[in-house]
Amino acid sequence: MGCGVRADSGYVFAPNRPYILCVMTTYAKDESAAENVIAKIAGLTYSYFDLLGRASDYGRVISPRNAK
Repeated sequence: MGCGVRADSGYVFAPNRPYILCVMTTYAKDESAAENVIAKIAGLTYSYFDLLGRASDYGRVISPRNAK
């Protein structure tokens, strides 16, 4: 049984939408699972900001083929 603490943070340079992310866990029974949750949160967050960075002022995602 663990009382593991896991944390990670970073400045992410997503195109047109850089951001800072900090994720902390505590009282994790499974420290490996806590690390996996941090990785999942980081991946989902990047996907979201990447989508925002490719959107126009009207919210539509701009296709790379049309963004000349």
